[in-house]
Amino acid sequence: MRKRILLLCILCIGLAMGKAKGQTATFKALFLYNFTKNIDWPASQGSKELIITVLGDDEISAELGKIAKVKKAGNKTIKVLSVNSLKEIRQSHILFVGSAKSGLMSTLSYEQRDKPVLIVGDKSGLCKQGAGISFMTVDGKLRYEISPSSIAKHQLKVTQKIISLGIEVQ
Repeated sequence: MRKRILLLCILCIGLAMGKAKGQTATFKALFLYNFTKNIDWPASQGSKELIITVLGDDEISAELGKIAKVKKAGNKTIKVLSVNSLKEIRQSHILFVGSAKSGLMSTLSYEQRDKPVLIVGDKSGLCKQGAGISFMTVDGKLRYEISPSSIAKHQLKVTQKIISLGIEVQ
């Protein structure tokens, strides 16, 4: 009997953790969508689509895909690309680097240094390696670090609203 109760408890905890992880992916995707409304790309980036490339995180990619079906970024449709290596990355407006690929941040930042792209990392501290924004958890809540100077180096303009809602780093 005790084994059954223990197994049931473990199963419930596992389901709750899976649901929480899925909710986190949803929140991160919503943050990414909201960033599109608060970042200005140069006119040279003008196109009918806003391209978000996700490196190494299928959950975020799937959640962004759901948003892209029903929302627009201003007057642009949102196109979500999922990639697993740096070689697959093409021109994008936003590059999201999943935590499993965060070790590639310095290389990615160097390769994207002259491009008008917002680089967003899924791990605390990635702004120091070149990300403009990186997600983190503070007191159990999803937050983000933001480096306005890193964003500006990519010829992007960020609203004060997004800066003030994040934790500013240099």
